[in-house]
Amino acid sequence: MPMMNVMDAVVKVMEDEGVEYAFGVPGAAILPLYQALSKSTRIKHLSVRHEEGGTHAADAYARVTGKVGINIGTSGPAGTNMITGLYTCVADSIPMICITGQAPTDVLHKEAFQAVDIVEIAKPVVKWAVQVKESAQLTWTFREAFRVAQEGRPGPVLIDLP
Repeated sequence: MPMMNVMDAVVKVMEDEGVEYAFGVPGAAILPLYQALSKSTRIKHLSVRHEEGGTHAADAYARVTGKVGINIGTSGPAGTNMITGLYTCVADSIPMICITGQAPTDVLHKEAFQAVDIVEIAKPVVKWAVQVKESAQLTWTFREAFRVAQEGRPGPVLIDLP
């Protein structure tokens, strides 16, 4: 059986979960996901001008369709720009998944360029915030994110990808 790129597997999970649109701003740390997303025939990416606007677009999409909204951004300020939208979704019980790129794991906590601990920053305004440090955990993490976002009282999830 041929090996599948882990980001292709993540996109496959998103397709399986019914994602039709993803909002976001491409950037260096999240480009592997964007590369995999560009191969999808089922998910359309809608570029926004600011990450906060992406959270509000994903929020509106979730409110209108009843599906999980998806917003994507890169490391550092992209993640911190998502906090207001995440708070809106937790306050209003809207299912959304925000995906952020991150600095490589070997430079985390060493003042790497635009490396902020977005998981700790987001925890007060999400149902679940997680940083995936092992590629083998990615598909489970994404499936779990969809479950958490929709189960019980719906709300937002943040997945940080070094």
